[in-house]
Amino acid sequence: MTFLHTADWQLGMTRRHLDADAAHAYTAARHEAVERIGTLAAEVDAEFVVVSGDVFEDHRVSSKIIRRTLDALGAYGIPVYLLPGNHDPFDAAGIYRSRTFAQACPDNVTVLSGAGVHQVRAGVELIAAPWSHKQPGTDLVAAQVARLAPADAIRVMVGHGGVDALTPGGDEALIGLAAVEAAVDGGLLDYVALGDRHSVTSVGTTGRVWYPGAHEVTNFDHIEQEPGHVLAVTLRRSGSSRDVDVVPHRVGQWSFQTVSADIAGLADIEALRRRLDDIDDKPRVVLGLRLVGSVSVTEGAALDELLEEAADRFASVTRPDGAEDLVVVADDGDLADLGVGGYVREAAEELFDRSGSTDLDEARNARDALALLHRLTGRIR
Repeated sequence: MTFLHTADWQLGMTRRHLDADAAHAYTAARHEAVERIGTLAAEVDAEFVVVSGDVFEDHRVSSKIIRRTLDALGAYGIPVYLLPGNHDPFDAAGIYRSRTFAQACPDNVTVLSGAGVHQVRAGVELIAAPWSHKQPGTDLVAAQVARLAPADAIRVMVGHGGVDALTPGGDEALIGLAAVEAAVDGGLLDYVALGDRHSVTSVGTTGRVWYPGAHEVTNFDHIEQEPGHVLAVTLRRSGSSRDVDVVPHRVGQWSFQTVSADIAGLADIEALRRRLDDIDDKPRVVLGLRLVGSVSVTEGAALDELLEEAADRFASVTRPDGAEDLVVVADDGDLADLGVGGYVREAAEELFDRSGSTDLDEARNARDALALLHRLTGRIR
């Protein structure tokens, strides 16, 4: 029996560092990834698809997103099971109880709103641990595992949330890995399909407890190492013999890449330019730049020009708050590099003097004005 395990679509999510054009493209990509999951299901001959929580970002998503999502799922042509998670719990104000969802939901889509056993077909069961509100205060998966009795059916546990072995702290809602692995080793469960972690992750030692990660990237690569995947899971059971194969398939197309660089002069700026040139598929790359060092006003103007070019080529270029220590300091070479005279020279000299002011705002404004002069005169290389 083969099925697809996915989670954390969070459809309706917005990213604050994307402008209007990039945000529109990113939203479209997230929907297209949902459609690609249906194509993949056909390619691997999956019997069904399980989405382990957080299908939607929250209960405020538009009716347009709900209807388009359900249209895409209806086109899969196989059963699709949606588990309510912490972003989209099955509460009174939730999406799954909305009129829009009820009207648009196709026959092949089932919301795993009730905890416990759900039969897919004879010999295949899902054990659901849905979120009914945002703060369950208990291990929902453990509560379902404790109720299980031995059976001959292939069983897939469907849960959502952090695992205690990966998440520090004493949150009572964390999923206890020891109990899950004991259930797997004892034959009560064949696979544990989790959601909440946005990077594809095998948990523990059984090879049967997995997070598929988000279907499309949601954060930078120092936070999400392996997003954009769906897992094709094949389970076999014959008497006491049990086999499992888990194969990640990439369905996401975007990436959020962090680029760090020490900048101490024009050579470093040109090295950064080459690094950015080498990045593929720039329109679908969100770039996070972390720059450290000290540059002159002339060099700062060259860097600003490079960043403006990058902003046109990449989906977005952002410089994370608190992640940068790049200092611009005016030096005598900045005046010499201008190569101007008369009133312009006098103005440049006054700006140079003000760039050393103890008034930080005045100094910064003077350096910015000097940089603009360098760019206007075309003498920044």
